[in-house]
Amino acid sequence: MKSRVISFGSLASPLAKSQTQFVISRLQAIRPRQTCQMTIIPTPVADSAKADEPFLAAAAAEVEFLEEQLLAEEFQVVVVAAPDLVLPLREGVTYAAVPERSTPYDAFLNRQGLIIDEMTAGSVIGVPNLRTRIQMQSLWPDLEFPILTGGLDRGLESLLRQCQVDGLVLPAGAAEHLGIQGIVSEIFYPEMILPSSGQGTLVALGRQDDQDLRDLLQPLHSLQTFQEMTAEHAFMQHFASDLDLPISVLAQVKQEQIHLTGATGSTHGVSTKSVTLSGDSEQAEMLGSELARLLLQDGQTVIDLLEADFPDGLPAGDLESDFEEEPEDELGDDLRAELADLDIIPPPPRKKD
Repeated sequence: MKSRVISFGSLASPLAKSQTQFVISRLQAIRPRQTCQMTIIPTPVADSAKADEPFLAAAAAEVEFLEEQLLAEEFQVVVVAAPDLVLPLREGVTYAAVPERSTPYDAFLNRQGLIIDEMTAGSVIGVPNLRTRIQMQSLWPDLEFPILTGGLDRGLESLLRQCQVDGLVLPAGAAEHLGIQGIVSEIFYPEMILPSSGQGTLVALGRQDDQDLRDLLQPLHSLQTFQEMTAEHAFMQHFASDLDLPISVLAQVKQEQIHLTGATGSTHGVSTKSVTLSGDSEQAEMLGSELARLLLQDGQTVIDLLEADFPDGLPAGDLESDFEEEPEDELGDDLRAELADLDIIPPPPRKKD
């Protein structure tokens, strides 16, 4: 096949460029003669519009914009971190390659090289989301875990320049891509902190009609990583994707078997439910969905997720009585909508004596 120049589109943030360069370097290590170029795309999203978003590599609006530019043939490939994908993919966009996964766990960053057990009571540790805060608060109740928003760059600035926090938790893969492993003092393995869906996974997106590109990127593709991502995404699709819910999941493929662990947390700071499942890796999507259903069979899990959506607490009375006593009010409609989003059908109200 005649070599072609492959154009990669990237946002201008340091992490986005580093992730794109990582994939380019991987490709050129396999195909030394392959010419690649990176096209920097200015973000269409104002910083103020992202101020309240958890610090991911790219906001949903930015990912959607990159897909639009990809379909407009402004470039041939865009690299997106799996946690930032907007699912389902836009029509006409497909997975061109899913490279081998890097470290999928969370990392603790500290300027003095301290591990978290060495932090003094009252220390402030910035975290990226509610999932991380709930798990860490249950293990270190004497520390404070504010959720940092506005993008990963702002989170790092809070630690390294402004010194607003004493430590920072972020995906270990992001630290690797940014080359800041020197201030990573601890890696949290899943037995301690279960990560978010897709952590450590990068995805090269291309156009569905560009088969030549997929052929060129095929040596980068890891079936094992793709199966892990598929299972984790299938799990997450059973939850309301527009909410910052305390949900964790990790899939690991070994010898054609996939092992999944999913968990939900309580806003009261105690991890409440964890489920594991194993099976044939070719059944990754089905197993991910089944794992979610197993978790959601527990009524307390549903209540915990609703409480996460209502940070001021659910109204007085239990969930069942809300549907029974006020079936037509706005709150009842909201709760029904939340349960529908969570793929759960509420039990019928009890008959009054």
